[in-house]
Amino acid sequence: MIDDKDGLITWRAHATKQSQGRMVLDLEADSLHRYSESICLIQYADDSMSTLIDPLAIEDITPFTQWLSQSTIWMHGADYDMTLMLKKWNLLPEMILDTQTAARLLGFRQFGLAALIKHYYDIEVSKAAQKADWAKRPLPENMLNYALSDVHYILGMADQLVAGLQEKGRHHWFTEICEHSMERARQRNATPNEDPWRIQGSGRLTRKGLAALKILWTWRDGEAKIWDKPTFMVCSNADLIQWANAFQESKPLVPSHRFHNQRKKRFNEVIQQLYLIDEDEYPKKFFTPRKPHSDLFEEKLERLGERRNERAEILGIEPSFLITRASLEAIAENEEEGLGQLLNWQREALQF
Repeated sequence: MIDDKDGLITWRAHATKQSQGRMVLDLEADSLHRYSESICLIQYADDSMSTLIDPLAIEDITPFTQWLSQSTIWMHGADYDMTLMLKKWNLLPEMILDTQTAARLLGFRQFGLAALIKHYYDIEVSKAAQKADWAKRPLPENMLNYALSDVHYILGMADQLVAGLQEKGRHHWFTEICEHSMERARQRNATPNEDPWRIQGSGRLTRKGLAALKILWTWRDGEAKIWDKPTFMVCSNADLIQWANAFQESKPLVPSHRFHNQRKKRFNEVIQQLYLIDEDEYPKKFFTPRKPHSDLFEEKLERLGERRNERAEILGIEPSFLITRASLEAIAENEEEGLGQLLNWQREALQF
């Protein structure tokens, strides 16, 4: 465990000597246990060593982030890790090669890390510590072992995945997807959600219901912040939608039985605020009118779906990974624009 800057500088001297694409990284955060998530542990591996870096103990992590921004690394299922990097350090590595993407391109249906380790090494890796509190110190041995196992096997596995991709002529598909995933992560980071309270299910609410949802979502966020816990530990999104529905139907809003007395009191105070909102202040509903589709559109969409499924079966790739239904609909609606939204590898795979 590297837990001071001197150790980090020594590690960086070693890491900078490694070949690009011969290093592995993973991150552990406390998003299941804190209101504001933190990166609590960094796992690193190369061909000669595996080690852990404690960013909570090291005040100046710059030697690591400077190395990271100039490196090509392997990760597994990197989407969430990229979000963490951009949020915490405002950077990504030069390139992230994702073993999960490689596995899906080779047709794996079980592409979780534990499943791939089992496939390639016939080793059962315990995932018992997956949802543990990574901010706790000292970390117990089982969590340290879990953290190291997340990076220890990846390079050997990556070599076999790359060999499979090259054999099938899909390696250039792989790198394009990885590059695209990084660009999407940057775009998400650059365009934060202006209305995060518009959660799934809110589209069915009236303006009155949306007013309740917005205020209740803000209340829940404040409760979680005071408590320093994730918002889902206060109440679920389903609870918020249920209360908003009750308000728009002029039914009583009943606090959860899990709330302690002070939280029930604050909840009831918020409910009283709902009745003071002027109707003119209710949030607007956002309508995305669905275009009426002709029989010709439906026929074209059906043909595209059949073609997608045929190509997916030939390639041994999940149909939805090859191309989504939304993309098929876009092509059926406007072929030139829809095809223009596809990546090169998709057009090649689908033979468009």
